[in-house]
Amino acid sequence: MSNAAAVLGAIRREGPLSRAAIAELTSLSMPTVSRQVTALAEARLVRDAPDLARAGAVGRPRVPVDIDDSVLAACGVHIGVRTTTFGIVDLRGRLVGSEKIPTPRGSAEDGLAFLAAKVRAFLRRWRERRVVGLGLATGGQVDIARGLITHDRLGWHRAPAQAVLARGTGLPVHVDGHVPAMAHAELLFGEGKQYPSLLYFYARQVVGAALVVNGVLHRGPGQAGSVAHLPVGGDVRCACGRTGCLEATVNDQTDRGALAERAATMGRAVAILRDVVNPDQVVLGGQNVTDAPEHLATLLHAFAATTALPGTDLVTVTRFGPDVQAVAACTGVLAGIFADPTPLMA
Repeated sequence: MSNAAAVLGAIRREGPLSRAAIAELTSLSMPTVSRQVTALAEARLVRDAPDLARAGAVGRPRVPVDIDDSVLAACGVHIGVRTTTFGIVDLRGRLVGSEKIPTPRGSAEDGLAFLAAKVRAFLRRWRERRVVGLGLATGGQVDIARGLITHDRLGWHRAPAQAVLARGTGLPVHVDGHVPAMAHAELLFGEGKQYPSLLYFYARQVVGAALVVNGVLHRGPGQAGSVAHLPVGGDVRCACGRTGCLEATVNDQTDRGALAERAATMGRAVAILRDVVNPDQVVLGGQNVTDAPEHLATLLHAFAATTALPGTDLVTVTRFGPDVQAVAACTGVLAGIFADPTPLMA
C-alpha cells in the first residue's frame, strides 16, 4: 500500500483526523503525512476542515483533515432483468443522483451502446462533478478481468461490456457482479466497516449472497453468490427442472397475499447460509426486503427458528435501501481510488 493510500484510508475510516492522529494510525512520520495530505488535497480527495476543529483545545489548534466529497464522483450503471439504474456517488458513498430506465432488449452490442449514450446524457446533468470512472454491475456471470458479461435472461453471451462502455463514454470502466458489488458497498460505506466478517444476502428478481472476511470481499473460483438453487422446500418448479430452489420460490411469490411466505422462505435461507459460514453480521438487501418492511418480522422469526447457532440478533437491513443497486455499481470505481489514489495525484 502506498503512503497516499494509507493516509486516505485512515481519513476515510476514522476522519476527520488531525495530521498527528493520521501519523499515529499509519505509523508514518509527520513530514510524510503532511506531504501526502497536501497532495491529496490538491487532487480534491481530502480537505482541511477547520470548522470541525475541537473547541476549547489547549495549545496550537490542530486542523482536522476530512474527505472532500464536493467534486470527485463515480458513475454507476446497474443492469437488472427489467430495470437499468444510473447513479452518481460521491467519495463517501452517498448517492448524489439517479435515474431508472427499462433495460434495453436486443443484441448486447446495441444494448450497451444505447446505455453508453444514456450515461453521457445522464452525466451532462452533473457538470459540477469530476467523474473519475464508470462502474457496471449486473447479474449473470461476469469476467471481471476481461470485462465480459454472460447474462442468460438478457440473451447476452460474453458481451464486451467494458470495452463498449469505455469507448462510448471515454471513462475507465470497472465491471462486477451485482451481489459482490453490493457486499463491497457495505464493506466500504456500510455495516462491513464494523465487523470482522459479514454475509450479504440479496433478493429481488434474482437472489445471491457474498461474504466479506477481515475486510476483504471473498471471490471464489466460480461465480460468487450463486445460491439460486439452494433447496428451501416447496413445489415451485425451477428452470433447472427441480422444485423448491430458492430463487424460483422467492421470485414466483409476488402477489401481495404471498409476501409473508416469501419473507419466511428468505429467513430460512439466510439461516442456512449463516450456519454454513458463521459470520459476525448478516446484511439483507434488495427490494424483496426493502419494499416489504411490514414482513421483516416474519423473515427474522423464520431465521431465528431455523438457525442452529446461538445468537439471532445479528441480522440487519442495508442502510442503502432501494438505492443499493446504484451505489453498488459505483463502488468498484471508488474502491480503486481508495486502493491507489496516485493516478489522480499526478
